[in-house]
This record gives sequence, C-alpha cells and structure tokens, in this order.
Amino acid sequence: MQSQQQIVGPHTLLLDLPSEIHMQIASLLSYPDALALKHTSRHFYSMVYTGVHLKVDWLVERFERKLECPMEKCSFRTDEAFCNGRVRRIMERRRWHLECRSVPGGCWVVEGQTCQKDLVSSWMRMYRTQDKIERMGSLIREG
Repeated sequence: MQSQQQIVGPHTLLLDLPSEIHMQIASLLSYPDALALKHTSRHFYSMVYTGVHLKVDWLVERFERKLECPMEKCSFRTDEAFCNGRVRRIMERRRWHLECRSVPGGCWVVEGQTCQKDLVSSWMRMYRTQDKIERMGSLIREG
C-alpha cells in the first residue's frame, strides 16, 4: 500500500489524485463551479454532474440570497439550453465578483472571503468598462 506522502506529494496535480477524490470534490461544487470543472477536460466532462438537481439548488440559493435569478421559463435538459443567455450573464457577473458585497464575509464566490474590488487588475477594470459601454450603446440603439 502506498504511503500518504507518495499519493499526495508537494507537487501533486489535481489529475494525479484518485477518481474517488475527484468525485468527492465535484459533489461539493455549486452549479457554476461544477460546470467550469466539467469543461476543463474529457475526464471531468464524463464525471462531473451538472443535472437538474444541481441547477435547481443553485437557483434556490440565489433566490434565498436575493440575487438575480432568471424569471423566464428555463429548460433544464442540457447545460447549453439552461436559461441560455440570462444564466451566462449571471455566471459572468459571479466570475467577476460583481454581486459580492464589500464587507467581511461578503463574497458569494469564495465563502468566508471579502471581495476587494480595489485589487482588481487594470485590464479587468478596462474590460468591465468596455462591456458597460457596449451594453449602454445597445440599449440606446434598441430604445
């Protein structure tokens, strides 16, 4: 039997860990995190669950936290069909920590952390500013 040091060394990669540990990690993830992990490799694509129960749990959690939820009719059949554009926008806002409160414990992405938006790199701020300008332009053209 291998020792613990041989299995998990100082430079162990995620893919070096046993599949049972991968499954345990994946079972603790919320829908957006599970979906991101699922799309990192063929190994995780076949292993990570992103089905109906995970999607519903994520929507309920967002609703309870009074965060934006898609109100249109959602298709839970596939990840691609799941509320399509609206969920993609919500997940992008989450990725950029735009929903997080600037107070201790205010981060919705990394539980127990505080988002420090002042530490966001300049290229990220530029991207967000450019995105806002493009959205405002499209709203003006529509209106």
